[in-house]
Amino acid sequence: MKIKNFLKHLNNIDAVKNTDSVLNMVLQMLLLIFLMFMHDNGYLSIFTPVVIVPAILFKELRENKYIWSVLSVFGVIFYLILDLQGYVPNHKHIFAYVILMVTLSLFFKNKSTTIDFLKTQSKYIIGLCFLFAVIGKFLAPEFLNGSFFEFTNTSDPRFFGFSSIIGEIDMGLLKQNEQNFNALLNTTNPKESFILNGADKISSFGIIISYWTIFIEGMIAISFCLPKRFLLAKYRNVFLVTFILTTYPIATVTGFAIILTTLGFIQSLNKENQLSIFSWFYLLVFILMPLNYFPFTRLLSLF
Repeated sequence: MKIKNFLKHLNNIDAVKNTDSVLNMVLQMLLLIFLMFMHDNGYLSIFTPVVIVPAILFKELRENKYIWSVLSVFGVIFYLILDLQGYVPNHKHIFAYVILMVTLSLFFKNKSTTIDFLKTQSKYIIGLCFLFAVIGKFLAPEFLNGSFFEFTNTSDPRFFGFSSIIGEIDMGLLKQNEQNFNALLNTTNPKESFILNGADKISSFGIIISYWTIFIEGMIAISFCLPKRFLLAKYRNVFLVTFILTTYPIATVTGFAIILTTLGFIQSLNKENQLSIFSWFYLLVFILMPLNYFPFTRLLSLF
């Protein structure tokens, strides 16, 4: 009862007290993400702030379908079409889909139904994203035998903090792996190789992470894709929150984490388009996301 009263009190805050306020917050959150992360080339770095900054400042522009149409052009060209010619991080594809989602909602939905459309589409974007992720993992032998995480945890700097603590691996050895891997990427010698320092210390943990990842991502895919009448669909936010809590403290993939959290926030709104307890959790994660850049490992080493 106390939780319900506290939640009711929170939902009386001006920023979230009605559908119009919540829609305004959602659009601001998305625009802030695009401003922070859509800078993969010179064109995006120069032109997207020119479009996004005024939209963040002025509500009329923020809800203008033509402003979002311009962003759609940028997203589709650089994250969907040109992806056929070069590498684009997976979460940038989601950026493009989300921009299209908002644009379509502003063109074809009136203001009172826009947020409902965004809620539904956010749910299916999350579900399909994890569905394809799980399918990809089953098609990758290196993921099923744990070697993917053995390699990633000891060569990708985003995992170094976790690996150094769990495997008691010297941070200097992990940085050496990163340097060796970068050198390998730039060599023209097909026989070039290097010894992966510390991989043997986390081999068993690699298997555990692999199958936990498949399980939790599979449950997210199923629960988000199923219609609401199925019991499992009612627990979709439980699975997503569990994924966030067990993944992003370890894998600080900020770009994907922040767009996933925002989509989670949108789809978790209740029938009256007010914030649920899950919505407040996602909002808190969104606010605290910059802490991903804080060197917690270095701080712990002082003690």
